[in-house]
Amino acid sequence: MTSAVDGLVSGLDTSTIISQLMSIEAAPQTRLKTKASQQQTLTNAYQAINAKMLAVQNAAKDLATSTTWTAVKAGYTSSAVSVAASTTALSGTATFEVASMATTHVVTSAVPQSGTPASGSSLGLVFADKTVNVNVTTNTPQGVADAINGANAGVRATVVTTTTGQVLQFSATGSGAAKSFSVTGLDQPTTVMTQGADGVVNVGNPNAGGYKLTSADNVYTGLIPGVTVTALKPEANITVSTTADSSKAATATQNLVAAVNSALSTIDAATAYNPTTKVSGPLAGNALVRSLREQLLGAVSQGKDNNGGGFSTAGISLDRTGAVKFDQTAFLASVGKDPAGTQATVSTMLGGRFTAIADGATNSTTGRLTQVIQGGDSNLRRLNAEITNWDSRLAAKKVSLQKQYTNLETALGKLKDQANWLSGQLAGLSS
Repeated sequence: MTSAVDGLVSGLDTSTIISQLMSIEAAPQTRLKTKASQQQTLTNAYQAINAKMLAVQNAAKDLATSTTWTAVKAGYTSSAVSVAASTTALSGTATFEVASMATTHVVTSAVPQSGTPASGSSLGLVFADKTVNVNVTTNTPQGVADAINGANAGVRATVVTTTTGQVLQFSATGSGAAKSFSVTGLDQPTTVMTQGADGVVNVGNPNAGGYKLTSADNVYTGLIPGVTVTALKPEANITVSTTADSSKAATATQNLVAAVNSALSTIDAATAYNPTTKVSGPLAGNALVRSLREQLLGAVSQGKDNNGGGFSTAGISLDRTGAVKFDQTAFLASVGKDPAGTQATVSTMLGGRFTAIADGATNSTTGRLTQVIQGGDSNLRRLNAEITNWDSRLAAKKVSLQKQYTNLETALGKLKDQANWLSGQLAGLSS
């Protein structure tokens, strides 16, 4: 790159001159950068509001989910069970007795003090519906255990050292009668230490319409639809009940109100005027976001429930600051009095309004905020492309100016050399 020679002959500060000339040349690019910065600020503000409106849409969608309004909670009278209610659980009550717990089948066989534990080269694991043959390649206690474990047949074997010698212990990998087994091919007889059995629950009086349930793993799903009861120990007179749980709907409604208020706050911040700094928000006076704010508030203030009242009957109203307020006590009271009506008012009517408003703003093809953001992005790309083009033009201009001033210094240097030569010649003639 050509560089200027600062004032070697002329005494001019050519670097400063070039810098000042370049500032003048760069004025159009500077204006483009200012426009790009302003556009980015606008786009950021629109995107922030768009994100809040998407949150409103998602909160309304969660509120509209059927399981939000059909949730139940489980209660039980004993520590002998644990209870879990699914999202599809129904309300109901069951009284029963945990008569017995499911057990794991365990078989033992003493290891001969001399000789080998297996009488041949294989063992048999005999179940009710099948027999699994296990090859024994190392006829030692540990070799037998390794062979059983390697077969992955539903039985685990361990070698236990006792006060009277070694014992091979065989345990089913799960509880229940169906996992019971016997072992053949051992040198010593086997003893059933624990018989595998299903757990038993008695519901009601068997002589008066009652019935019995069994479970291989102590888990019962037939007592109340959608409710899982896990037995922990035998006990009689246990009552499990499920009742409607309004807290999930209350939380979903609170989340929707919070999402709407967050959107309103973001709009206010983007459109506010600060009298102290005398600075307005990037979207001050913007008709689009002002209309969006009015729609959000209007969805609450202009709403009517099925009985012609406002949404306040379900605990939703506007406060003096222009925010949406949620009264959970009033909401729960409304649900308790009229669950279906409250759902229709809050989820279908109010939630539906907020969904429509959010979709009108954020829809990927027709949303007004989406279109503005896309237009802003397009404008920003155009401005940045122009700024980049100016970088090349300004770089070329700077090289040109540096060359021009370098040539000037060179020319002045030659003139100075000629002047010095003439002065020398004249001085010689006068002498």
